[in-house]
Amino acid sequence: MAVTAPECYSIKSEEAYRRMDKDRLQYLLEQDKNGQNSPEEAAELEAWYLSAESRPAFTESLSADGLSALEGKIFARIEAAQPVPQEWNVPSVNRSGWFNWRGIAAAVLLLVVAGIGMYMFQRQNGRIVERTAFGETRVLTLPDGSEVTLNGNSVLSYDREWPELREVKLEGEGYFKVVHTKDHRKFRVRTGDDFSLDVLGTQFNISKRESGTRIVLDEGKVRCNLGDSERDTLVLKPGEMIRFTKKPTDYQRERVETGRYSAWKEHKLVFKNTSLREVAAILQDTYGLETEAGNPELLDRQISGSVPTDNVELLLEGIAEASAVTISRDGNQIVIAPRAE
Repeated sequence: MAVTAPECYSIKSEEAYRRMDKDRLQYLLEQDKNGQNSPEEAAELEAWYLSAESRPAFTESLSADGLSALEGKIFARIEAAQPVPQEWNVPSVNRSGWFNWRGIAAAVLLLVVAGIGMYMFQRQNGRIVERTAFGETRVLTLPDGSEVTLNGNSVLSYDREWPELREVKLEGEGYFKVVHTKDHRKFRVRTGDDFSLDVLGTQFNISKRESGTRIVLDEGKVRCNLGDSERDTLVLKPGEMIRFTKKPTDYQRERVETGRYSAWKEHKLVFKNTSLREVAAILQDTYGLETEAGNPELLDRQISGSVPTDNVELLLEGIAEASAVTISRDGNQIVIAPRAE
């Protein structure tokens, strides 16, 4: 599978390496593993290793391929730095008193992987973790045949071996198509310690972002668990939505056009009297874009219509056209300004 380079980073200073994001790191690792990195990319990856104490802990969100590439790179660096006598390749201290180099390297690698991310640790303990990058969508099939479409910047995790309760944890946004099992086993989606919802067979969209949590039901029936007691529950009907910012019990419930909230699965966003402030939150949560407005009142403008999501530049152009503003982009920063008369 071809690897597409994320937006280029100039190699200027150690601080620049500290700010390297996970997408760029994964790209560099995969390029290095495939022997396709340029001299500049090789130097950038080397600088990342040299800034070990200060680099950010985002390696926990690398994909399995990215982690595999990182492991291989670590072994290669250890082997290059320390020539290995043949007699070291034994399972213990040999007769000459030399320690087993392979064992040392494996121990070092284990410690490094444990220190840089929980992904492999979770898999070894029977936990499956699926992640999407900014702007990425992915369709997953769960062990029971249920289907989940993950939106950008989202994490879904669940036990490799499900007990009686089919439970998954979601951070971000996902669209669920839950199958009904013959033994009527309950399916639960948990977004935190204070909120979960239970289903049997249904389709719904659930989003947990910094701005709040939202559940929109397309088909079937779900029970929202808002607290610790049976009294703190409510049952949603198709076409209904609940949302809350912090406390689940402080929810709002309303009937909505459900297709608006799951249109992202079809690679588009649908707005109906949506403020640019809400749009900015979507851009940050899903695409990692931070918004700045020279005039804060511009964020109160409302737009209606649909825009494509599989091309960020077209997405921004569509938003700008619908709201009669100009949007300029510099990396992950976008600036909204009034359109010249």
